[in-house]
Amino acid sequence: MMWLLQEFVGSEWLLKKNNPYIGTQIKKIGNLFDGMKRDKTEFALLPAFHGDCILIKTFDVDHNEFIILVDGGTAKTFKYTLKAELKDVNRIDLLVLTHIDSDHIAGLISLFKSSLIDHISIDEIWMNHPELVEVNNEEQISTKQGDNLKRLILTKKPNVKLLEVSTGKKLIIRSGIEFVILSPTPQINHELYRQWFGSTIVKHEKSNVNISSQQDVYSKPLENLSRIPFSPDKRINDDIFNSSSIAFLLKCFDISILLLADSRPEVIVENLRLNGFTKSDPLKVDYVKISHHGSLNNTSQEQLSCIESNNFLISTNGGTSRHKHPSRETIARIVFNPSRDNKTINIFFNYKIEDLKQRNGNFISDSDLEIGNWNVVQKIWF
Repeated sequence: MMWLLQEFVGSEWLLKKNNPYIGTQIKKIGNLFDGMKRDKTEFALLPAFHGDCILIKTFDVDHNEFIILVDGGTAKTFKYTLKAELKDVNRIDLLVLTHIDSDHIAGLISLFKSSLIDHISIDEIWMNHPELVEVNNEEQISTKQGDNLKRLILTKKPNVKLLEVSTGKKLIIRSGIEFVILSPTPQINHELYRQWFGSTIVKHEKSNVNISSQQDVYSKPLENLSRIPFSPDKRINDDIFNSSSIAFLLKCFDISILLLADSRPEVIVENLRLNGFTKSDPLKVDYVKISHHGSLNNTSQEQLSCIESNNFLISTNGGTSRHKHPSRETIARIVFNPSRDNKTINIFFNYKIEDLKQRNGNFISDSDLEIGNWNVVQKIWF
């Protein structure tokens, strides 16, 4: 490779004066020797159907590129989106499986079963369960095949560092990048493992998590909906898969992102308080990835009052036939959070609003956008 650099530098073309292309090309070639350098964080809320798949390209204290992959979406996510994004990636510094629901884990299973994984080194994986699970389809999780998939991961990546994550260690630092862990608690992990080992049944999603299917919700003003008290339909231990989500504040050198996975707001509020963030002194963050695709049960007014941000991210294609996302109530709580300032807020979706409405109805109307100083934007890369 050095001969190529010497030939390039010594070429007659390079010696021409005032060529604006010279510096850029020398920098690019230098990166081949020094490793990939970066001075700006980019991240993608990849189209993951009704799931989550977030690819983050940031940099460490020495400006070396640091790649984080949070979840893999559904199996179709890998086939249609993630595979293409990873084709030029040869290293993932951190892979986070937030929890074992199929719309987060299935795409990772497909990745580890593909030949692509053979060309990607992975330094560290975060996951909270005794063994990964095999997904039979996009609506169920089987614990029976967990050992087989665990052996697959350890066979493909025998030297990978596997880390259980909880608020028991609330701050994790990797190469100068900070991760403030906000969920789950050690007690939730203990309950997850108790339920895990106590049963080998297949877990199905039985109830619709979005009560916005009620016709009157779509006709009520957002400001009125925002005043309805938060009242989840499940206790934390009865919603253990979502409750065990790894949620964290990612503090890069240039931006901060609050990644809430499918976490419970009661857990997030408590741990924000333990980290010193309250309604009177909220967490200031550049982006917030809203929990559970905007589900009614995973975003509370109290939680939003402890967070100050102008940019909210919702990952969903509108949901499945049985589970519609986002809920109109969650949109209302974001827009009419009594603690927000007068600055314009943006709610970003990774699918077109028209496509979401085909699945989820008119959850945001044109008249809604006339009140509250807010925008709706479809965007994937940030």
